[in-house]
Amino acid sequence: MEHRAVDITAFDQAQIGIDRERFLGMVVRVLNSTLEDTVGSRETSGFINLVGLAISEEIEAEYLRAAGTSRLDLKATIGALIDLKRRLGGDFYVIEETAERIVLGNRRCPFGDLAKDSPSMCMVTSHVFGHMVAESQGYGRVTLADTIARGAHGCRIVIDLDPDAPDDGGQAYFGKADA
Repeated sequence: MEHRAVDITAFDQAQIGIDRERFLGMVVRVLNSTLEDTVGSRETSGFINLVGLAISEEIEAEYLRAAGTSRLDLKATIGALIDLKRRLGGDFYVIEETAERIVLGNRRCPFGDLAKDSPSMCMVTSHVFGHMVAESQGYGRVTLADTIARGAHGCRIVIDLDPDAPDDGGQAYFGKADA
């Protein structure tokens, strides 16, 4: 290949698809796949759980501060989950809402095409949702029934609030005991 001097200002107008959001998404995807390749998917899931817990605590604190309360009720928690994903670029909506179960749908993945290369990134959503619901309700089991990352046209996320509800392979989350 021939080497030639390039005017660096030529990149100013070039169609290069990298911005801060895409760069951070690439970092997360590569970290995730490197972890899976290095330590395996089970250990990676445990690591992502810890990351999800730390992130959800920060996010929950923001919503508690905005609501001016120490605990969100169920409606406010659902509103916070949908608002969070909207802020991140998702398109989440309520399919079902009862005292025992929340079912959320999503038409657009916040991680975009990056999630298709790394479906385990959906676990971040599971952990953030699960921890936030558990903190407000005491318990939540999140089942990623359908995900865009696994090839579905949309996501369907089932959050059971009753620990005795039938388990379709979800992840259980428990709130911290009140001091």
